[in-house]
Amino acid sequence: SVERLGARLSGDDLTIKCLGKDFTVSSEGTIITECHNNVWVIVPLLNYIIDSAGKELSGKWVSFRELSNETVWDAFFEQRFEKPLKQLTDTHPDLIEDMIYIFNGKPVETTFTSDISLVLHPLPKLPILICYTKPEEDLESKLNVFFDTTAEDNLNIDSIYRLCVGLLVMFQKITSRH
Repeated sequence: SVERLGARLSGDDLTIKCLGKDFTVSSEGTIITECHNNVWVIVPLLNYIIDSAGKELSGKWVSFRELSNETVWDAFFEQRFEKPLKQLTDTHPDLIEDMIYIFNGKPVETTFTSDISLVLHPLPKLPILICYTKPEEDLESKLNVFFDTTAEDNLNIDSIYRLCVGLLVMFQKITSRH
């Protein structure tokens, strides 16, 4: 149902907020969005529509490792998303501000130690918390990514991974234009 997804229905068209932007899926399967159609985002969006349990958010944050029982996913996630995002953020300090402006991110207070804590909503019931600590003298920067404990109920682990890599691809495109 529409409520389960945090979406809205207009005629036969289903519209879901993805990164603060409308993604509309027609009954024929056509996807219309003001964003670039990125397969890394579109496939997880469709899986979310089909499989999401619609669980309400718990407000409790866990790492990707705690979501996945399969260590292979954790290694992929770290190598293909966390490390490159940290490097990108180190190289382009304005990236965090871009995420807030372009993708409707929200700075938040957390119990985690960080200089910047930002929540993105790639899908209505799949928030991502990014915590970044800037480098200081002899200490390198630190970037951690957390998910609501309900994440895997609302999107399978493969799609969570793909969605995060899709975000990284978008962030890389944004920084390459600056």
